[in-house]
Amino acid sequence: MKRTVTFLIAIAIASSSLMAACGSGEPAVEQADTKGIAPTGGSGMMTGGGGAGGESGGGGDGGSSTTMDGDGDGIDDALEQTLAETYLPFLSLDPTDGCPRGGIVFRLYPHPENSAYIHIIYDHLFENDCGALNGHVGDNEVFGATIDPKVPPPAGIIALRAVTHQGELCEKTTQCGVCPGQKACATAMKNGKDYPVVFSSKDKHASFVEQNQCMILPCGDSCALNPMDTPVILVNAGEPDKHLTENLTENGFITEANGWSEPDLFNFNPWDPAKSFGGAGNIADDLQDNAFLTPVCP
Repeated sequence: MKRTVTFLIAIAIASSSLMAACGSGEPAVEQADTKGIAPTGGSGMMTGGGGAGGESGGGGDGGSSTTMDGDGDGIDDALEQTLAETYLPFLSLDPTDGCPRGGIVFRLYPHPENSAYIHIIYDHLFENDCGALNGHVGDNEVFGATIDPKVPPPAGIIALRAVTHQGELCEKTTQCGVCPGQKACATAMKNGKDYPVVFSSKDKHASFVEQNQCMILPCGDSCALNPMDTPVILVNAGEPDKHLTENLTENGFITEANGWSEPDLFNFNPWDPAKSFGGAGNIADDLQDNAFLTPVCP
């Protein structure tokens, strides 16, 4: 319980300063004012007290606002969205990729090894895998990230891990980070700062965080650094027992308006345990796979 309360206080602090930083486009979580912010018991929801002076005649102590934690993980849903977006690495799609349409479903929750950190599973969904070998409709490529919400990005991105071609003979794990003993991540300029890079192989979209491991043999992968970060829609999946989305079309992700056209991918439920994403893998499995659990620094 003590660790949970400590975590909720840290997240409340982060939430306050992230909202204050919205105008600048980046969080400044280490400079928050903690007055009036405290965790509530049990539910994981937080209450921020104190309206502006003069609004209630009580010196700013009479107002309150309640945040929403629909997936029950102890983190405000709006804060989850902000963290997933602002700590998203530089996404490098090959500049000559033949089927780049995609977006991300993510799961964000307190890191199981240290609740002062946050773990994010990013599942990058593509409409097609158009690789020369075994192309198919639908593609799900996953990487995990450890972030420190008290440190603004990109410095707060602690570790990255990607696993490509899971279950195949050419399965490969790549990882990088800032902890002792980890390889430094490749970086590229995003929002005026050097962000860690996640490379997607040409046409097949296999995810790598070490570019030199993205090789033609044995699975036909090749990666190139794109000079431009790839803009994507990010959708919060929620938690396995409390979903925040069950239809990727109704929530505005996989839609005709966004250019999607493959009928098998419309109205897709990312938490369906039995249905694969087109000819690719199962998203629900991705979102619960410990293969993507990134470390925290000791």
